[in-house]
Amino acid sequence: MIKKISIYMVLLVTVFLMTSVELFAQSRIRFAKGRTTATVSGTIPAKSDKFFLVGARYGQIARVSVSPRSLQIYSDAAPKGESGRSDFETRSGDNEFGLYNPTNRAVRYTMTISIR
Repeated sequence: MIKKISIYMVLLVTVFLMTSVELFAQSRIRFAKGRTTATVSGTIPAKSDKFFLVGARYGQIARVSVSPRSLQIYSDAAPKGESGRSDFETRSGDNEFGLYNPTNRAVRYTMTISIR
């Protein structure tokens, strides 16, 4: 009986760890050689975030546009979120920003980021 409970606990913890890693994972944005703009698309579950990393030099301006406009864009420059489009000044190295889906359904998105 104890062995059976232990096996279930190990399985439960394993499933939890696997799902939480996906929830907190960041997607790296990569630009094609010679390009300063990239477009990505995907799906964000209801009431969930998706985080992104983009490499940049200090003082560049990143412009993030997302469709549909119901999604919120979060960054250091927009801690309360902005709908549709957000501009922020970058630091050297990795810069994190996120999208939040405030709706009660999964949303398919298209996001464009450019760095100048």
